[in-house]
Amino acid sequence: MPFIPRRMWAVLAVCMLLSMLSTALAATPEDYDPEQPSILENDHLYAESAFLFDMDSVEILLSKNSRVRMYPASTTKIMTGLLALESGIGLDETVTVPKEAANVPEGSSVLGVRQGDEITWRDLLYGLMIRSGNDAANAIAVLTSGSIDAFVQHMNDKAAELNCEGTHFVNAHGYHNSDHYTTAQDLARMALYAMRNADFREIVAAPRRELTVIRKGKTVTQDAENRNSLLVPESNYYYPDATGIKTGHHNKAGRCVVASAEREGIRLIAIVMNCATEEKQFADAKKLFEYGFTRYDDYTMTDLLDRLAPEVCQVSIENCAEDDPAGGQLALRYGTITGGEVSRKLLRDSEKAMNLALDEARSTMDIQWSRSLTAPVTAGESMGTLRFTAPDGTTVIAELLAERDVAAKPEPTPTPEPTEAPQPARPATHEERRSGPPLGLFVALAALMGLSIATVAFIRAEQQRKRRARKRRRTAARRGTTGQRPQPRKKTTASGSPQQRKSSR
Repeated sequence: MPFIPRRMWAVLAVCMLLSMLSTALAATPEDYDPEQPSILENDHLYAESAFLFDMDSVEILLSKNSRVRMYPASTTKIMTGLLALESGIGLDETVTVPKEAANVPEGSSVLGVRQGDEITWRDLLYGLMIRSGNDAANAIAVLTSGSIDAFVQHMNDKAAELNCEGTHFVNAHGYHNSDHYTTAQDLARMALYAMRNADFREIVAAPRRELTVIRKGKTVTQDAENRNSLLVPESNYYYPDATGIKTGHHNKAGRCVVASAEREGIRLIAIVMNCATEEKQFADAKKLFEYGFTRYDDYTMTDLLDRLAPEVCQVSIENCAEDDPAGGQLALRYGTITGGEVSRKLLRDSEKAMNLALDEARSTMDIQWSRSLTAPVTAGESMGTLRFTAPDGTTVIAELLAERDVAAKPEPTPTPEPTEAPQPARPATHEERRSGPPLGLFVALAALMGLSIATVAFIRAEQQRKRRARKRRRTAARRGTTGQRPQPRKKTTASGSPQQRKSSR
């Protein structure tokens, strides 16, 4: 034995003592206090591997050996079920059970279907997920892909598509094989993907189902109870908030469960792998859920509105005065908020969860302006309303009020309108010339002619009046010299007086 200095012995002794103390002081599942669910350490769990995350934000809330390869047992059927739903076979379509359904290992959990049985695709899936039938898994594999091997290849391809890097499948049901493995995180990815399918969610949430098979022309029914006892009200392990998903068990894998739960809008998925007993398996699932639900705070719609205010409550006002201190930018504030004080749960200190909630509010938001965004604006004046729909369907309406006055630009001084210059007479068009002078010209000519005739008549009458006047003056003049009326003048001719003309005859 080599010589070991006394100091080295002392160091080794101290290390051993510290190791013993740390082991003695480490938390155990028995240290878990259900009255303080917010305190949960990995060592409070019985499971060798565990994982908890938020279905909406995909935020990880707890992880224990979640990347360590584990045997999944019948939780494998999550992948089988989701591929069956993506196969294109209708849920109400009747299928015939192939002979490969019976090719299951001894000790398998089975639905009890036989070659040639007729069953709807829906009932076959219920038999797979809640009765955990290995024969149903083989039937689905062959009916979907033509063979079990082809289906298993499809399973592995889908796992790679979902970035399940720690997963490899060799069968459709999960019966033990050393080369058939996965991780808690990979199961979480598969479960999250599958739970986005409404038909999958409906199937895995059922506490029981009556299944119908047509066998040789006769109807055979059986009641199948879900092996996920979290969903069964009569079970000792019943959890009111549970919504799914799948259990699994064999000697190498231990007790496993992929469970989902929802409370006040919070949706969680918990994975528990390799527990010693059924009781410990479901106890761990409940611990994870109760811990997860304590990680959320209440946020009112007003809280979300306040966070949206920088982008919603800032508008640009047109026609504002040039000396406006904010250059026409107007801040708004919320006035009356109607529709009820709606609240929702958000993961505490999670920027991602908050951003998702804000994006959700934006997607349902509608601003209706009650007036134009033009100056002048008076402080406190209602500019419009902000309306959006909360996750529970409630419509919330917030009035938008102006924070300050915004003056308008002064009215410009009016300028006199220019007088139109007289337009020159328009020359007659070719058509007008061809059609003769217009009626107005005839009227003018007629008036001119009438005036001319009247003028001529007036002149003639005046001339006659003047001749008569001269004649009267001459007559008066002759009367004044002889005292006798003047005799009418005798006509004379060129040959002499009338007497002379008579003598010559």
